[in-house]
Amino acid sequence: MSQKNGRLEKGGGSLNALFSCLASSERRHLLGHIHDHAPASITRDELATSLAANKNHSLEQVTNEERQQTLTAIHHVHLPKLDTAGLIRQNTTVELTNHPAYQDVGILAAITDNVSAESASLDALFRVLADARRRTILDVLSHQYHPIKLQTLAHDIASTQRDGPPEDVEQVLQSLQHVHLPHLQEAGLIEYNTDEETVVYEGHPLLRVPWMHSELGSNFRATLTDTPKDADIWTIDGREKTVSCGQSLCEEADEELFLMFTATGLLEAGCFSRIKQAADRGVDVYLGTADPTVQGFVREHAPEVTLWEPQTNWLNLPVDGENVGRLVFADREAVMIGTLREKSDAGVHKEQAIFAEGADNTLVVLLQQMIRSQFAKLDDQTKDHDSESQSLF
Repeated sequence: MSQKNGRLEKGGGSLNALFSCLASSERRHLLGHIHDHAPASITRDELATSLAANKNHSLEQVTNEERQQTLTAIHHVHLPKLDTAGLIRQNTTVELTNHPAYQDVGILAAITDNVSAESASLDALFRVLADARRRTILDVLSHQYHPIKLQTLAHDIASTQRDGPPEDVEQVLQSLQHVHLPHLQEAGLIEYNTDEETVVYEGHPLLRVPWMHSELGSNFRATLTDTPKDADIWTIDGREKTVSCGQSLCEEADEELFLMFTATGLLEAGCFSRIKQAADRGVDVYLGTADPTVQGFVREHAPEVTLWEPQTNWLNLPVDGENVGRLVFADREAVMIGTLREKSDAGVHKEQAIFAEGADNTLVVLLQQMIRSQFAKLDDQTKDHDSESQSLF
């Protein structure tokens, strides 16, 4: 992926360089300091003083020797790497470029210290993401709910190859076992059971869907569809893209997240981790499912989520012979409705979804009117919540 006109084109190189830069807490601090001064540029001496003070927790404690040592590291190590990654421009002073990374709220949070994760945890996360194959592994695993066999994961990874001849599954399996999975487990992103030869997604509170899709920027969901960008309602084709769109909505919810899954097996690991993260940051989360396994899992691992069980098939309406399978409604301003189509040979439904956002969007307004009478019940549950499934709709 190369940078062109402020966008990242397909390919892995510049994303690898981006995440490699972010894997250093010192470089994240430098980017944050430059960002705080934008659009003005900043001198190397100012950057050295800031970085040295950050290490010592006090500007007064920085010695001339420490400042000079820091300036040397900045000049010979950090700034060249940031420049090569396209994150800065440097001449007599240093300034930010228009790199699309600065449109991503997760990356902005990482470089401006607006995150609670420890630096070592962020170092490990970005170090893992600096490899395109590991981003693909995370993307595949985040669409699973239960642990999957290594052989299955190897087949799935090999099938993602779009350019060139198909990859040899056995070679992919060997690289997973001996290279990639140990690094992912060390970073806390997966649970890798070597005895059972299974892998399950764990995730990280800062990990965002666009990073695993090799896309950055504020319009990530637009990359999942071929619908014209000026359309009011977008169509998303395919289970993987549908899941990714729903996960990104969960990531961006600020106040309220309303979800429904009408069939078993639709709440993937990546979906659940983002639902829990939304609840942890104070979002009111309402999850509708009739699946007792999912209900028990949510009660055990996310008791702050309000469970409700659909009592009527109020959204299970025929759509060209298909049924609604999943719904994500974020902040009453963005909605995704996914329909289940025929099953594959592996027994997994093919999916298609429609997506819309904006408080005045026709689909958003229609859905809000459909469930408006139930919002009062949901609000009451928040005040008098006991983790038991509520009977609604």
